[in-house]
Amino acid sequence: MESEIVERVAVVMRQAEIWWAVAGGWAIDLWLGEQTREHHDIEVVIQRDDQTAVWDSLHNGWELSCIDPPNSGWSPWRRSKRIESPSFQLRARDPSLEFDLFLESTSEDTWTFRRDGRVRRSIDELITTRSGVPIVDPAVQLLYMAKSEEPKNQHDFEVVCPVLDDASAEWLRSALALAHPGHAWLAQL
Repeated sequence: MESEIVERVAVVMRQAEIWWAVAGGWAIDLWLGEQTREHHDIEVVIQRDDQTAVWDSLHNGWELSCIDPPNSGWSPWRRSKRIESPSFQLRARDPSLEFDLFLESTSEDTWTFRRDGRVRRSIDELITTRSGVPIVDPAVQLLYMAKSEEPKNQHDFEVVCPVLDDASAEWLRSALALAHPGHAWLAQL
């Protein structure tokens, strides 16, 4: 599957020369190999420790902003301002492109779910590649989507669940049981 906006973001992120991946609904559709719904934005995940490298790569010609502290609204993101947990959301905008960057908590070779530190996964299993673009693994992406009952998240679960392999479905079931006990998706996994 090809998408102009995904490819444009990929070109920008490759220049930063860091670990990154497309997230959100675009990650789901890239994994499936077809666009299954409309997308109002595009998100990219990076490691929290790479935020300065991203700022250095993008600061010329880009408007960079952050939400820090959480729920405070967008404010300018300065190189000297390290974004610490629980804050995680950055935005890059130029005259023709805008995308969000989400800071992921990692240590050595392990990723930790920002909403529940008991949920962890090898960083090597956090992303996969489709059409030459790194994407967040669909089981991990669905875990993030599980927080909200928005129709788009339910749609993404319904199109992915039937094609998840057994190991991914079991990982998602276990992660949901920890982070969102009683979630409706548990019965379907």
